[in-house]
Amino acid sequence: MRIFISEADRQNARRIALINIARFFNISDWDTKSSDELFNDISALNNNDESATNIIRLLNDYFTAYDKWFHFYEKHKIEEDKTGSEHAFSEQEQQELSELIQNRQNTLDALQQNFDDLQIRRFNREHFGNELSGITINR
Repeated sequence: MRIFISEADRQNARRIALINIARFFNISDWDTKSSDELFNDISALNNNDESATNIIRLLNDYFTAYDKWFHFYEKHKIEEDKTGSEHAFSEQEQQELSELIQNRQNTLDALQQNFDDLQIRRFNREHFGNELSGITINR
């Protein structure tokens, strides 16, 4: 299997998640900050905010899973670059890769689902108020 994933791909995946979350939580200058700065700003969100705490945890889970998957490929890409030939995955490597891919996808799905739920809740509160009775609150 010829491996084409790069560090730039990894950084881009991280950046997309960070920008979307930073925009949602109204982090200032999100468009001019580095990924590290965004990550630090997101990590520093008020820990009393359960939604922020949960998003931070899920973001870390996703980054960890993505990095494990990436490093698996990176190790084999280095081998391919040295030998100049494709790496043939053993059955054990194929199983490990499958688990890494599944874990990466599961953590991304959990992050996305939680983020979608937050966006819907914010929209509903802004447009319909906080009352469970269906009566909107004028601001």
